Amino acid sequence: MLKRKQRGQAMVEFLIVAPVVIMLIFGTIQAAFIYSAKSTLNYATFQAARLGAVNNASYDGLRRGLIRGLTPMFTHQNTDADKTRAHLQAGNEVDNYIRITRISPNLGDFSAFGQWDSSKADYAIPNDNLMYRPGIGIQDANLLKVRVQYCLALTVPIVDRLLSAASRFNNAGIEGSFSGASANAVSQYATLCQAGRRGIVITAETTLRMQSNAMRDSTGCASRMACM
Repeated sequence: MLKRKQRGQAMVEFLIVAPVVIMLIFGTIQAAFIYSAKSTLNYATFQAARLGAVNNASYDGLRRGLIRGLTPMFTHQNTDADKTRAHLQAGNEVDNYIRITRISPNLGDFSAFGQWDSSKADYAIPNDNLMYRPGIGIQDANLLKVRVQYCLALTVPIVDRLLSAASRFNNAGIEGSFSGASANAVSQYATLCQAGRRGIVITAETTLRMQSNAMRDSTGCASRMACM
């Protein structure tokens, strides 16, 4: 009789502990995926800034750099066909689940230091002879500061529902190294994680010095990226 009670007690204890253990295992696996994706996003954001710095801080340059940096995340085989597929998938992620914010140069910098470039029909901030140009802020205006927010798809069962719900509560805002700009950069979960994607919004930031004249990129700022 005693052994039966002990077996019954062991079963109850197992039923209580098993869900917790399973959640810990699933959570650990998903955390590893998120950590790997965050590292890749950091690298991709740096690549975006590199191409942006030599391509007038334009959206097109930033986008190409992001796709280049994110492609390894979706590459599974060392074949040309798989690399092409991964490149297309990275482009789809950038166009649908990523928000690019150009923190600097901001629109006020173009009003203060911009010069009209007739060849591109837009305002540009000069990148040459900076020490001889008037205005102490033109040096800062030649720093390209970029923030990238990405709705990473969650793939581990059960954990995906919990983390996506937690990320949805983070709609109010994000913390970042650029405190003034960060207060204005709202992490729109519903906008980034569209089409019912269960995801978590991860963020990366980087700063590089411009290697070309920064263009205001009125088209990009109006429709494809956030410009402060």
